[in-house]
Amino acid sequence: MTAATSNIVFRELRPTDRAAVLALHADPAGTDGYFRFFGPPPKNLDRVVGSIASTDRTHCAVGAFIDDHLIGVANFVVLDNDVSAEIAMVVAAGEQHHGIGTDLLFRLAALGRARGLHRFIAEVMPTNSKAMRLIIDSDLPISAHRSDGAIQIAFHLRKSGPSSASRRHRAARANT
Repeated sequence: MTAATSNIVFRELRPTDRAAVLALHADPAGTDGYFRFFGPPPKNLDRVVGSIASTDRTHCAVGAFIDDHLIGVANFVVLDNDVSAEIAMVVAAGEQHHGIGTDLLFRLAALGRARGLHRFIAEVMPTNSKAMRLIIDSDLPISAHRSDGAIQIAFHLRKSGPSSASRRHRAARANT
């Protein structure tokens, strides 16, 4: 089910979205599941999904929907310092390369800023070229270092919206 980004509705997830979040995470294509979990999906996937579909002081998730079908999720969990949050994202294989991940990241960043967060932290496998491209395309200031075979990225959330270069990229993507 591939559609133009204009047909996609983005909204914060609710506990009633739990089954849709589970279905999206339970069937990752190819290496997507490996890149998402750094191995096979965890045996306690239902518990992981439960925290993704929670909205409270320390959890937030935004979903991308075509009609009522969930095609992507970006979420954060606030860390102990209350100014940083760990983020994760998944987009259905057939919906990748359409800018959905970038749009999810921008929306999640806005929600994080509204909650007083200063940075997002993400661990990315160096071989995950899709995630690395999304990070570059986000145009958010980042810092990165390698740790235990992964790259730890810190996205520094700034007060303003995306830069003009990022807006041009998104406009070009919308015209393709």
